Amino acid sequence: MLKKTVFGLLFIALALLALTGCSNRNGTVPTPVYLIVIDTLRTDALSTYGGKWPTPFLDEFAAQGVVFENCIAPSSWTVPSTASLLTGLYPFHHGTVKALQESGHVLSQQTLSSGWKTVAEYFKQMEYKTYGVSGNGHLAEQYGFTQGFDEFVTHDFKGMDSVTSSWSGMAAKIAGEYRFGSPFFAFLFYFDPHHPYVPREPYISKYYPNYLEPSQALLGKDMVQMWRDGYFKQHPKAVVVARAMYDSEVAALDAHLRDVFNQLPGFDDALVILTSDHGEEFFEHEQMIHGNNLMQTQIHVPLIVKLPKGAHGGLRVKDPVSLVDILPTMMEVVGGPTGNWDGRSLVAHWTGKKAAPRDLFSHLDVPWAKHSALVRWPFKFIQQANGKRWQYNLAVDPDEKKDIYSEKDANAVAAYRELAERGAYDVKYPPRVMSNDIPEDLREKLKNLGYL
Repeated sequence: MLKKTVFGLLFIALALLALTGCSNRNGTVPTPVYLIVIDTLRTDALSTYGGKWPTPFLDEFAAQGVVFENCIAPSSWTVPSTASLLTGLYPFHHGTVKALQESGHVLSQQTLSSGWKTVAEYFKQMEYKTYGVSGNGHLAEQYGFTQGFDEFVTHDFKGMDSVTSSWSGMAAKIAGEYRFGSPFFAFLFYFDPHHPYVPREPYISKYYPNYLEPSQALLGKDMVQMWRDGYFKQHPKAVVVARAMYDSEVAALDAHLRDVFNQLPGFDDALVILTSDHGEEFFEHEQMIHGNNLMQTQIHVPLIVKLPKGAHGGLRVKDPVSLVDILPTMMEVVGGPTGNWDGRSLVAHWTGKKAAPRDLFSHLDVPWAKHSALVRWPFKFIQQANGKRWQYNLAVDPDEKKDIYSEKDANAVAAYRELAERGAYDVKYPPRVMSNDIPEDLREKLKNLGYL
């Protein structure tokens, strides 16, 4: 009889735990948070941003969220831009701006200092469980990008199936924890549609029916080297084929993400942010790929914020914002701590408060391209290290076809002064230097490229 009573009390206790486990000490359900990044995603690759080809799932997702129409990436390639995303700091403040990658492997890279607190560390401070999966090999533990994560898997430049496979194992664990009220933050970084592009059916046959023969010259090739060798200037048809292959990869990922999102634990209650680290160029400004300029093709990225219960779904915001704003936004939505960030929370944009205008910055510092940019809407100011300058009016010239820079323009003079003063390097916690434990032939290559 005593055993029955004990087991009965234990059963009641477990039942009460199950009923109350979905709440924290304050009786509220902690907000799950997902940050999903799609590498190399241009805004005009999505139909919700006016793209030529349909992306039906991401259109549906956008209808549930707040769509920011003018989000500026802090750089035009992965390492500095993602470091900014995770820290809320511009590249000239976190200082992690250089890496060398060849044939799908990172050869050497600056490492994000542990002096900076990452988004995962802010969530850990709030007793969130933190999970991450990356298909991009730059975002690895040895380079400082996994600070604060309980679990993180990095794939060396692998596609959607690898990322989702690793995520599925984590998601099963998260689902169980979430039912008992354990808050979590998940970071998913998809490498698709990054080059080298792969033609995806059934999409590519619609986008470029005769793709088979011209695509052979691009499959598995080093497209960066092809661009530097002048291949795309000599073969304009290859640019069109490359764009069709890229768009087919976006469409394939769009279909893939439908299943992924349908199985995100706590999706309805969650804050889900989808964005990209940078865009991609298809010879609009005589260049290809990314990481070689700060034109809109390379730094104008999608940003969609789905709030818990789909609040404010369908709202579109024209005000310019930056990826450095994502960390402050997440913290305000979940009631987290504040930090000394370059970004600011975007909550005012959907609560009816007036968001004060401000300057946004973008920065590129690699041996073959040293550029800085300031967006003071609607104007954009770009400067090369050699002193060359450009100015565009993005409101009337979003494709940046007409340079309107004039040395006599007082607004331009003030903007470039601001760019020089606020956009200068000021790194409190410098990145660790590139590894000294590298072969002599690679050391010579790094020296020739300007890294050492």
